[in-house]
Parts: sequence; structure tokens; C-alpha cells
Amino acid sequence: MTDFPDGAPLAVSPRLTAALAGARVRRARRSRRLRPVLWGILAAIGVQSLYADPGPGVQGVHLAVTLVLAGCVLPLAAVASGLWQVAKPLTCVAFCLSVAGFGLALGVLQPGSMSVLPPSAAVLTAFLVLRRRQAALLGGVLVAGLIAAAVAGADGGVANLASQLLFCVVLALMAISMRQAGDHEERTELLLAQLQDAREAEAEAAALAERTRIAQDLHDVLAQTLSGLAVQVQAARRMARRDQAGDDLRELLDRAGTLVKEGLGDARRAVSALRGQRTPSLERLTELVERYRVDLELDVTLSVVGARRPLPAEADLALYRGAQEALTNAARYARGARTTVTLRYAPDATVLTIEDRRPAPGPAPSPLAVGSGLGLTGMRERLREVGGSAGAGPAQDGWKVRMEVPA
Repeated sequence: MTDFPDGAPLAVSPRLTAALAGARVRRARRSRRLRPVLWGILAAIGVQSLYADPGPGVQGVHLAVTLVLAGCVLPLAAVASGLWQVAKPLTCVAFCLSVAGFGLALGVLQPGSMSVLPPSAAVLTAFLVLRRRQAALLGGVLVAGLIAAAVAGADGGVANLASQLLFCVVLALMAISMRQAGDHEERTELLLAQLQDAREAEAEAAALAERTRIAQDLHDVLAQTLSGLAVQVQAARRMARRDQAGDDLRELLDRAGTLVKEGLGDARRAVSALRGQRTPSLERLTELVERYRVDLELDVTLSVVGARRPLPAEADLALYRGAQEALTNAARYARGARTTVTLRYAPDATVLTIEDRRPAPGPAPSPLAVGSGLGLTGMRERLREVGGSAGAGPAQDGWKVRMEVPA
């Protein structure tokens, strides 16, 4: 959590963090713009003190003037040069009290000097840095100091004191105006950042609602259709056993039942992914390869090269789905071939290859089923969306699919 300029709490997001950082930069820029003002006040105090009577010196009252003048101008020089930061309340109060105190003492020692300048600089700084009540309280203390200095002997009388007080009030109002303008600018930028966050959250909620609707349609159409197909295949298997059908037909029905079961599981996982639930990733690649080895009797092995590292969720899912498509094609078109799955973590990319090689040259066996040809197209599109690439083509005595995403 963080705060608005007036102290209201905010929930932090990356965009809001950037807006707050920009606000801090602008505050620092405004404080730097005030440094020339402090240098001007310092120069005016120094010049006036040199020509006042008594002037600075090393003996008696002249030494006192020198010490008081140093106590007044050194804090001003430190803040004007950036060596002393007064952004925090305690340091601001210390600066204001030291400058105003020594300035008023200088006015008492040098009647007729510009004793209002140090308190006015303190008032300006207080209302620019402190909260309104704190600045008003400190301003009251400084005004009381001006009145006390006038009573103690500063030259000018009631009219001069009134003009000094009016000058401090004008500076306080100017500082309040500058502070409010800066706070309004910061609040506007923070509100815009919050508005953009809210719009993004609304868009994500709308997308999730749309994915939920699509998931429901997918469940109603595809999953239920596959469930019905599974029932029909099971009935066909029972009829084949009853009529003592050949082994080839029964094996084909068994594989069809396995494929329907796998398709039903994939449909359910797709529905879960659309609903925003946990999606499959490369962590389950070993499980995927084992399923194809056992359920579809695919001669497949998996090897991992390099140290595993986490990938963005979209890239991880794209590689997993690509491996699933490639293994399905291997089971469909390359029966009897030896399939190798290699996951390689390179320094600048993650590469997944699925390669099948026939044990002996010759014509490839006829496929169990003919696909639509859209699987590889979908694989390329999915990887392109995450900044990766995919390619497929003939390799030595077989077929090779290669997928790559940036590290």
C-alpha cells in the first residue's frame, strides 16, 4: 500500500508504482527550482549585513554579528546547494528554526537590516514541505519570533513589523498554492493510473466471462460428443468379443477407445484452461510421453538437456500442446517408428524437438486415421503468438518437428 498526496491509501500496481515514481521526480524538480530563490535570499542577507552597523568582525559585537550571520547563511547555503535535504518533517523544522532564529538575532544586532528575509525563507520552506497544520504551527512560532525581535529592538516600528508579517503571509499563501497545484497534478496522474488498471481488470473479467461461455459450449458439444462416442466404442468392443471377431479388429477398437479416452481428457483440460484453471505445462511432459508409450504403444523416449527453468505460462503451454500434437501425429502416421523427444534449455532459447525414425527403409505404414492438417498450422500460430517458431518436415528416415521459444 501507498498514499495519495493527501495521505489516502492506495493499492500498488506496476503502473501505479511508475506514477508514484514520476511524482517523486517532479517533487525533487520543484525543490531544485527553489534553490535559486534561497541563493538570492542568502546573497541579500550577506550584502545587507556587510553594509549594516555594526558589521561583521572579530571582536566584541562585531564577532557576535559574524557568528550569528554564519549561523543564518550556512543552513541556507547547505539547502541551496543540495547538501542538506529538508524533505522530511524533522529536517525541515530544524532548518526553519535555525535560519529564522539566527536571522532574527541578526536583526536585533543590526537594527535596520533585512531581518524579515530569514523568517520569510523559513515560512516558504515550511509550507512547501510540511503538512498544512504543521506548517501553520511553525509559522505561528516564526511570527511570534518576529514580534519578539521587534520588541527587543529591531528597527522599523509597528508599520515595518506589519509589512514584514504581511510579506510572510503572502509567501505562505504562495507556497500553499504551489503545493496544491503539485498535489492536484500528482493526484490526477495517480487517478489515471488507477483508471487504466480498472479498465484492464474489467477487460480481463470480460475475457474470462467469454472464455467461460466458450468453455461451456465446448463442454456441451465436444466433451459430450466424445462421451457418447466412448460409449459406442465400448459397445462395439463388447460385440466384437461376443462375435469372436479377429484380433486386428479388437486391437483397433481398443486403440480407438484409448484415443477417445485421451481426447475426452484433453477436452476437459481445455475447458479447465478456458475457465482460468491450471493449464498443463512442460512439468507434465514426462507424464505425457509415458501416456503415449503405454496407451498408444508408441516407442518414445524423452531426454532433457540443460538446467530446467521456468517459462512464461503462454510459452510453456504452447510447447506442451506442440509436443502433444507431434506425438499424436507420430502415433497416427509413424507406427513402428522410434520417436525421440528432446527438450533443450539453451542460453537464449528453449527448444523442443520430436523426431521419429523408421527402423528400416521402405514405404511407411498406412496411417490409423487421416487428420485435417490443421494441427501443425495451429501449432505454428500458437508459438508465433508467444514470440516463438515451429517447423516440421522430413528428416533422416523419418519426420522431425522443431519448436523454439525465447528463454
